[in-house]
Amino acid sequence: MVHLVVGGGIVGTFLASTLAKNGGRVLLKARSALRKEAALVAAKAGVEVVQSFEPVVERLRTGALPQLDAIFIATKTYSLAEAAEQLACAGPALRPRLATIGCYNGHVLGVEALFEEAVGGPFCKSLVPGGYTFRADGSGFDVTNAGQKWSLLSTRPEMRELARDMTRLGVATVTGGFEADARKYLVNTTANLVSVISNTNCHGLVSNVALLNRMRHIFREAVTVLRASPVHASHMPADVSLDELEEQVLSGIASYGAHYPSSCKDFRAGRPVEVDSLNGYIVSIGRQLGIPTPFNAAVVDDVRIVLAQADSLLSGAFDTAAQPLPPPPMPFAADAILSTLRVPRRFNITPGALQRASLTLGAEAGALQARLQAGIKKQQSAFSHQPAVALCSRAAGGAAGGCLLYT
Repeated sequence: MVHLVVGGGIVGTFLASTLAKNGGRVLLKARSALRKEAALVAAKAGVEVVQSFEPVVERLRTGALPQLDAIFIATKTYSLAEAAEQLACAGPALRPRLATIGCYNGHVLGVEALFEEAVGGPFCKSLVPGGYTFRADGSGFDVTNAGQKWSLLSTRPEMRELARDMTRLGVATVTGGFEADARKYLVNTTANLVSVISNTNCHGLVSNVALLNRMRHIFREAVTVLRASPVHASHMPADVSLDELEEQVLSGIASYGAHYPSSCKDFRAGRPVEVDSLNGYIVSIGRQLGIPTPFNAAVVDDVRIVLAQADSLLSGAFDTAAQPLPPPPMPFAADAILSTLRVPRRFNITPGALQRASLTLGAEAGALQARLQAGIKKQQSAFSHQPAVALCSRAAGGAAGGCLLYT
């Protein structure tokens, strides 16, 4: 069987390399060259990496490559429309024998029709369980909660055949699993964006009283909206009280321990963060249903503040006029974002200052410091006689925080 995986991130690389090393023929379409760890894993497993659909289409047309059995879409949700457009432009040669499968967190309205029109044939979302981290030496992955099965959210015969093939090739997969997917979505919606604004792993999220309280409010709003939605109501866990479901979701978050949610990993690496498919989706559906969602709206607003502040610093987009940070509607544990009266348009910070930063700032703010350091390399002008740039790790609930001034 021949499978095409679209998306060269950690989930796409995990899926492609696992299927390939167990005997599958797998092509991995990446937008650009794979990061070092992903390239090592893919090469070792025998994955064929391509950066365009054109050569794949040509080989399919000439018979050099058998018909695809399945396409797995493993991009971030904000790239789904782009992936669908590229597949549509590639033409009907890419239409798979069985199905197209979406492997992503969250919900996007209309995505099933989007891909069925673009590719042809059935589409369904997959529950992607666990958490994935590349090993630094390129030897493979560390998978949190590795015993959980993938699930194709459909009961169609094609999906059952594909699930059997995935299982044979090392990715244990079942069909159905709607309630399990709803629980996973609630875990993601409850934890992911809070982890971004607090720069905290899963253990930190459930250990901090302020963050735990905030997540409880977010969770209860999300459940209220999903249970009222005609699209999601039938897939919500049945025969369980709201309190029981809440404890199941919080226990699920705690089970990830030192693992950072994917949204926080993306932020720490300077990549875009999924917002609209997580808490933004709850806000949108709540608005359609007339259900207030102030806690989910607040976390969406807060994460956009964090992203804007960090991106503005790296691009030098701040004016020299005062740029106070709006206060968050609920407390942060260690928000590790810029707290400064002024940031110059262009500045230069010496390596010595950065070394002092790592000592003063603390581990939780180290990721933002790394992003700052990357941005500094782009700066061309000297920084002198300007207001100091403060990078602060504020604290709540008794946690220690640090603040460094670059002058």
